[in-house]
Amino acid sequence: MIRSLVILSALALVVACGDSNPESPERQPQEVKVDSFNVALAGAFIPFEAERRQPLADAIAAHDADILCLQEVWTREDKEMIRDAAAEAFPYVVFFPDNLDTVIDDPTDQQGEIPPTPTTVPCPDEVFGMDTSTMKALMDAAIDCVSANCSTDPGSEDGRTTSTSCATKFCTPVITPILFGTDPQHGRCYACIAPQLPTSTFREIRESCPTVVNQELAFGGQNGVMVLSRHPLKDSEDWVLPGTWNRRTILKTTAELPNGAELDTYCNHLTPIFNPASGINVYPYTGQYGVGSTLPVDWPAGWQAEQELQAEKLINYVASESGERPAVILGDFNSGIAFPAQDIVAEGEETYQLLEAAYTPAYTAEYLGEPLCTFCSTNPVTNPDNDPNATSVWIDHIFLHNLPESAVRSTARVFDDDLVPVIVDEVEIVVPLSDHFGMRSVIVVP
Repeated sequence: MIRSLVILSALALVVACGDSNPESPERQPQEVKVDSFNVALAGAFIPFEAERRQPLADAIAAHDADILCLQEVWTREDKEMIRDAAAEAFPYVVFFPDNLDTVIDDPTDQQGEIPPTPTTVPCPDEVFGMDTSTMKALMDAAIDCVSANCSTDPGSEDGRTTSTSCATKFCTPVITPILFGTDPQHGRCYACIAPQLPTSTFREIRESCPTVVNQELAFGGQNGVMVLSRHPLKDSEDWVLPGTWNRRTILKTTAELPNGAELDTYCNHLTPIFNPASGINVYPYTGQYGVGSTLPVDWPAGWQAEQELQAEKLINYVASESGERPAVILGDFNSGIAFPAQDIVAEGEETYQLLEAAYTPAYTAEYLGEPLCTFCSTNPVTNPDNDPNATSVWIDHIFLHNLPESAVRSTARVFDDDLVPVIVDEVEIVVPLSDHFGMRSVIVVP
């Protein structure tokens, strides 16, 4: 389903220079720098957001990519901020507005069935199972705890959560009755509260969870992806995937290159696998695509099942849209294989293998000999508490469709410098722009 497209550039309709005939014998191969970067503008989910916001925009404005796929730009305000800051370098920008009512383009599960749509509010003023408190009362107790211990505006209902680590530290015992209730409704109530805590006010959460039937996505149901380009973009669309807690979409667009060639571009961000074995906090799987994984011991498997389903839908979508055309698929896939010599562990390995079987990884053999993590335990934005058990993974990737391995000229990690001064325990340190580092591949498009 094609939605309201936001290509916000006065130059968006300029025709690309060069011969547009793909069969033209005069056309020369075009070298293209394609980059992917998760900027982690996600409220209290990620540390130092306020300090990182303007340096992120400045760094993107000074960046030299031809095509840049960004993830976790969750609000329209931040998308517009980046677009405006980078307008000179990237005159062509595309993103789409989504909300809680956005329709999923392919909502089928692993069995080809469409899960039922909930018809009740997440946290009603009712008692469920063996509990003695109403769901709304349990919700209020949880919010009271976070407000009392982790508020950006103590004593005010207009405060927000200072950090997810603070909420976990002080309020896990209060949230437990919701998390481990005896009725499925508990999972829905938790799924309403948890995604909103990092960005919504306490007042907004109290008002929405007992009244809005589909209030189970963060950021009001907005997606987090956008594409910036030095070259004209056309045929853009927003293809929506099933996703728990966050809106998951594939932004598809076509770049018109100076040599007359066209490069289909797919920018996406798959569901993470919340698994403590990989250094990621475990959170309950509350969605409908986990193949029955609802018990605590099964939660990581639920997130993984949803991620693999998204990857399969991505592969089918690219095949149907691009056919024999060249394409690049970029994003935070929350999946990757292990490289023990570099202390990189596997994460969502089954998903990565699906993608690797369908596409050509856009990496040189030299880079694969000594790869670098993109979500790294040594990054203080990723691991602010310096947890010694935290691990490093390579989960941000670039893949090629209908382009050979020989099309890759070079590979590099980008956006990995320490640029942002922050105060930690009354000491100033300098941290990277995000909890992720970016990836670049220079490819040749005939």
